[in-house]
Amino acid sequence: MCYTQFMANNSATRRKRRRTTMVPVTTMEEVPVLSEKERAELTAALKAAQTRLNAGQGIDYDSDTFEHRLVGIYRRGKG
Repeated sequence: MCYTQFMANNSATRRKRRRTTMVPVTTMEEVPVLSEKERAELTAALKAAQTRLNAGQGIDYDSDTFEHRLVGIYRRGKG
């Protein structure tokens, strides 16, 4: 039996019965460094999101919605 096949059949994920999803991953991506203003806006948005979650206003993860949104972003392209 191949080692990788053995590992795939006995993964921790399988034992825990945890849902997973596949997402595209890049190894390297060049991104611009945030300015002070952009950093402040991002921090404020993240804090507001955390506040909404703490207030029970979050939504459950839905793999179909996530997939459609992700594919739409990739198909829209840059521009």
